[in-house]
Amino acid sequence: MTAGHPDTDAGRLPRLDLPTTAVRDSFLAGERAICAEDGTPTAWLDEAAADFGSLVERRRAPRYRWGVPVTELWYVREPGYLGTVMIRHELTAALRHDGGHVGYHVVPRYRGQGHATAMLAAACDRCRADGMTRLLVTCRTSNVASRRVIEVNGGVLDNQASGICRFWIPLLPQPAPVPDPDPDPYPAGAFVASPSARIAFR
Repeated sequence: MTAGHPDTDAGRLPRLDLPTTAVRDSFLAGERAICAEDGTPTAWLDEAAADFGSLVERRRAPRYRWGVPVTELWYVREPGYLGTVMIRHELTAALRHDGGHVGYHVVPRYRGQGHATAMLAAACDRCRADGMTRLLVTCRTSNVASRRVIEVNGGVLDNQASGICRFWIPLLPQPAPVPDPDPDPYPAGAFVASPSARIAFR
């Protein structure tokens, strides 16, 4: 899969990597903006600001969330923090309904610049390297932008229900279709008029 990167500052490409203290100020500002947008508490960010190194150490380590092992990765262009990707290495029944293998968010100021597409592409590369063969990625049926991000990265719609679209992204090369050695010149449903019929239609 190939996905183009958005424009970059001074020619430096953002990268998807384990959390780092190098983006401390940008991370805190970006996550505060997301909390303000969502109306969620920011107390955890006050604690993070007091000891950012400990936050980074915890988030770099393998851990469990949503009842499954997860890897947290940050999309960064130092000293800037652009967003987070969560890779869930297994699925529960709840995650099969909504959540899937990969979740991600982009800091508000960096949205609309192609970063979500590049982040998901980088996550797919990471999962492929880890031996995963396909990814379930979900989004709201009303979220046209998220659907486009998933489709650009090779997502194939499996189903949609209860306001959730479920896409599978294959990570292995797909076999090329085998051509029919003796194709039917008149496939089912085709109508071929006889010479006499064509004359009758004049």
